Amino acid sequence: MCAGYRACLDLINHTLMHPGDTCWMEEPGYFMARNALLEAGAQLVPVPVDDQGLDVAQGIARFPDARFAEVTPTHQSPLGVSLSLPRRLALLDWANRQGSWIIEDDYDSEYRYQGKPLPALKSLDQQGRVLYTGTFSKVLFPGLRLAYLVVPAEQSDAFARQADRLH
Repeated sequence: MCAGYRACLDLINHTLMHPGDTCWMEEPGYFMARNALLEAGAQLVPVPVDDQGLDVAQGIARFPDARFAEVTPTHQSPLGVSLSLPRRLALLDWANRQGSWIIEDDYDSEYRYQGKPLPALKSLDQQGRVLYTGTFSKVLFPGLRLAYLVVPAEQSDAFARQADRLH
């Protein structure tokens, strides 16, 4: 549990990120994530978003060795598109091959106005490359600033130690 999405990003930054690490960032993307990653010293690589979400092929073409990708796959911020299943699988394949991390911001997933709810990218993750974040801002109370971060089991001790240091 964290004090908002920004605190989740800070915990990821302090646990896994090193200054100068390269991170794919949706373009356009969520400005708060952009600011937090820049403050952590990440080198951001803008990756275009179209009607199928993040263009994974463009990310690979622009910077195949990125250490992170920050995405809002269910309800992309600010465009609102969903990352298609083929692109979800391509993103996971890239992360698995590179040993990279995907930061999944499950923004607004509880509000799907058309069709069935989409499964989280984390639910497709077989190799433990997704760091899954979400908040209770829309379903409870925005001022509460309550968020959560789900990490792969093998990373839980490192994240717990870092959380203790930060609080």
